[in-house]
Amino acid sequence: MTYPPPGNPDPYGQPQQQPSQDPFASPPPAYGQPAYGQPAYGEQPTPAPAPNPYDPYAAPGSPVAPQSPAYGQQSPAAPQNPYDPYAQQQSPAPQYGQPYAAPQYPAYGAPAGGPAKKNGMAIGAMATGIASIPLACCAILGIIAGIVAIVLGIVANKQIAQRGEDGKGFALTGLICGGVGLLLGIVNAIAGVAMNLT
Repeated sequence: MTYPPPGNPDPYGQPQQQPSQDPFASPPPAYGQPAYGQPAYGEQPTPAPAPNPYDPYAAPGSPVAPQSPAYGQQSPAAPQNPYDPYAQQQSPAPQYGQPYAAPQYPAYGAPAGGPAKKNGMAIGAMATGIASIPLACCAILGIIAGIVAIVLGIVANKQIAQRGEDGKGFALTGLICGGVGLLLGIVNAIAGVAMNLT
């Protein structure tokens, strides 16, 4: 068996490197490789990037920011695709001394197409129909209020169909509640008559 020579304990022939005095220093480059930041054999060194003239505190090699236009000058706009339907049409900003125009908004609560008028008979049908249910306790009043609500609801539905007004739900509510009030009034009247007969 052959032992390595005493001067070089590595059997593969790589030279032994001395440990560095600084424990936080970067390790030395491997054999045959250039140190960090140094060009390899046969390569040209890269020139240092020019410092940013607009930012004295910028790191060397940082990209140069585009210069903003002077006060009162328009900045060049990016070209827009004329076929893009989502592209915003930008109006130029007013120059110094020109006031901005106030935006025009519709009135509060007004829909864009104009307000649809509610049918008055539909509102009356709903009111008398709802009132006919508790009035059914007094048989005659419940019957009268129920009949009025049904008549108003039928007339309101005809007017809404002819005029294109709003309030179809009100008229339907008046019809249903008026019918319920009419039935309750009739039942109460029959029960009252039956109690008086016995």
